[in-house]
Amino acid sequence: MWYLQTDVLLRLLIATGIMILISGLSRLIFKKDLGPKVLIFADIAVIAYVSWQLALFSIGYTLITFIFARILKPLKKSRRFFFVFFSILCTVPFFYGRMTEFFPQLPVIITFVGIAYHMLKAVDTMYFVYYADMKIPFLTYVNFMLFFPTFTSGPIFRYRDFQKVFNKPVPLTMDRFIMCVKRFIKGMFKKMVVLYFVSTFFTFLVGAEKHWYISLAVVVFSYLFLFFDLSGYSDIAIAVGSVMGYTVPENFRKPWAAASFTQFWRNWHITLSDWVREHIFVVLNGKRLGRLASAGMGFLVMFVMEMWHGFTLPYIIGGVYNGLCLGLENLFGLTTVDKRKMNKVVYVIRCIIVNALFAFNTLLMTVNTEQFIEIIRGFTRL
Repeated sequence: MWYLQTDVLLRLLIATGIMILISGLSRLIFKKDLGPKVLIFADIAVIAYVSWQLALFSIGYTLITFIFARILKPLKKSRRFFFVFFSILCTVPFFYGRMTEFFPQLPVIITFVGIAYHMLKAVDTMYFVYYADMKIPFLTYVNFMLFFPTFTSGPIFRYRDFQKVFNKPVPLTMDRFIMCVKRFIKGMFKKMVVLYFVSTFFTFLVGAEKHWYISLAVVVFSYLFLFFDLSGYSDIAIAVGSVMGYTVPENFRKPWAAASFTQFWRNWHITLSDWVREHIFVVLNGKRLGRLASAGMGFLVMFVMEMWHGFTLPYIIGGVYNGLCLGLENLFGLTTVDKRKMNKVVYVIRCIIVNALFAFNTLLMTVNTEQFIEIIRGFTRL
């Protein structure tokens, strides 16, 4: 990952330190936090160091989508049409980037790093303007789109949450600083140490002769690989953002303790699950649905989430697989689980089943087709 390169990580930490210094000094001298006003320069500097093409594209995309938001705000009669139209336009670079996976002959005219997250943030802003009917300040929006701790890999900030902390960052106390340092070390430990051993053993297992216990171990380590990879970066982003006064949303919250798929997706990649639920499920649903309709919506939500990761066959299969798991759960009314009223043994068994079924899905993202087939066949060999 780009942020784990020593020179990039050093500049990321320097930019964070500069923001802390500016915020602290401006509070002491001017009784006002000037950090948010200069955050944009830190954002652009970090991104430009990684790639000047990425910086140019990100700035251009941010300015264009900001114009969309400004045009949408005063509209009355044609408001709904332009809300949909601008939301679709925000997705064009994302879909173009995905099309290059199928048509490699297409020219790569822009740098697509982080475009999936840019798209979600831009579309979220269109929703905010449309439903809240509030004006978007230029400086707030630019920093929202370019906020470097969550630039390429989330967690996904929603505009309404970002603007609150942007207007009033949380003061840095010694207790908060210590907490952020511990969180940063925790994230780096996951990415640099734990993930190294997990990936090494995972690679060994994938290449080993398959028996049921080897295949089972591959599934478990595939799950662990994705968890430590994604949650490790989330810890780093949350720590870096928090030390500057920005409360970055949590992205993982003990998914292994979920006894239903509904609960699982509220604890695994939380910000993506929330985004899809709020911007697709709630909008299309509107009111409470019956079981059959809820099952269909659950399937659609999971399929969209998988397609967000990529338009390749493994993600299509993953979308159908996860969609069926969540859809069937909705159909049979198994979404709500009250741990206090449920037998402990039953609760643990359900947690194991939910996580085991999801773990099989992670294989689609960590091994190729031939390896996947061999792993599944391994379960038939004693």
